Amino acid sequence: METVVLNADVRTADENLKKMRRERIIPAVVYGKTQEPISVKISNSELLRAYRTAGESMIIDMKVWKKEMEVLFHKIQREPVSGEFQHIDFYAVTRWEKVHTKIAINFVGEAPIARDGAIIEELTKEVEVKCLPRFLVENFEVDLSKLENMGDSIKVADLGLNPEEYELQTNDDEILVVASEPAKMEDLDAPIEDVPVTWADEPAEWEGESQEAAPEA
Repeated sequence: METVVLNADVRTADENLKKMRRERIIPAVVYGKTQEPISVKISNSELLRAYRTAGESMIIDMKVWKKEMEVLFHKIQREPVSGEFQHIDFYAVTRWEKVHTKIAINFVGEAPIARDGAIIEELTKEVEVKCLPRFLVENFEVDLSKLENMGDSIKVADLGLNPEEYELQTNDDEILVVASEPAKMEDLDAPIEDVPVTWADEPAEWEGESQEAAPEA
């Protein structure tokens, strides 16, 4: 597994956060069960590189001045419109402490039933687990070749995760992927039934002369 290294600098309380972001420097904080919170700053390009490689389920070797820590992306704040990083919380892990994270699902292979026209619907993209840092992986693989018949599905329980290594936080009955029957043409072409419109009350009749324009507010 590739080692992801992330360089950070200590951030002081008097630094202007808006100015930092304009200069493509992202404020962040590192904390953990045995780690006192440290305010840091990291270049946006460094963050993007690390996140694209590690995601939220791989350990990152963070270097802050002379200190080295093993961390995970924990909470990410993004700009609502552009999606750019605004602030990052990193969790510093320890060797014997379980971490709570989400591990991506990687669908591999080809479903035999797809050749008969089945729609392969990928419903769950990640699974939430608690595990020791040494059991963290980039993803769990799901073999689509097990989908042989219409209606076949693969559930979280079918991942076959060792309960001594992974404490599932996602329901094991949750469906990861299912082979669905495609919609029939007659269903698509069925006419839409007209729904009659009824008035709750009849419009009131105006007495006397015709209605005048309402006065402007």
